[in-house]
Amino acid sequence: MYRKRVLITGAGQGVGKRLVQRFNEGGAIILALDKNAETIELLTKEFPNVVARVVDITDWDATKKAIESFGNVDHVVNNAAVVMPQKLMEVTRETALLHFEVNTFASINIVQSAARGMIRRGTGGSIVNISSVAAKSAADSSSMYCASKAAVEMLTKSMALELGPHNIRANSISPGLIDSRWQKLNNPTVQQMVERFMQETVIKRPIDPNEIADLVLFLLSPLSAMITGENILIDGGRMCGIN
Repeated sequence: MYRKRVLITGAGQGVGKRLVQRFNEGGAIILALDKNAETIELLTKEFPNVVARVVDITDWDATKKAIESFGNVDHVVNNAAVVMPQKLMEVTRETALLHFEVNTFASINIVQSAARGMIRRGTGGSIVNISSVAAKSAADSSSMYCASKAAVEMLTKSMALELGPHNIRANSISPGLIDSRWQKLNNPTVQQMVERFMQETVIKRPIDPNEIADLVLFLLSPLSAMITGENILIDGGRMCGIN
């Protein structure tokens, strides 16, 4: 990844921040996007050579300008996401749209903005969209998250199909429960979901963000040159069957 130009969304914390760290260690030139000004400030202090921008990715114009100001992009990681535990009968138009705007629609604008340059330069590129096991197995109080992540996986296949002739690859990954602050929230619904995940997972621990980064790095690297349009589970065996 040395001197490769990498765009990462949701870069201020969690998996996004770990991705920034790993790409930075490999000598990549990074554009980090996050809507939280505080986390972006902390990120720039920790990684002063990273180009970090406060951007709400649901604002297509602002996002496009941030990407254009960065210049050429070789790799894209669409990591930013929102999840709001909510019963189906409590879902509103606003919360439904928010899930799709952040988790699905924003990726279209981001990939368009980055891929235009890839196509113009004729250099190819690669894209990884972060999905979830929730795209494959419905979860209580998560209907909009599940639906929006399922859309990500089919969108990724469409990206691979249409961008492949330009030597641009697109894949998605579907993590299970990641070791993060989210699972530590003092929320009964969240805690029930965490407990159920652990019961259903063959390897009885959350996924280390470094393990997510390992898979992303592989999919962006020449080692996966003939892998495109695929979704790869990284879930500790949760989806392999019922024990």
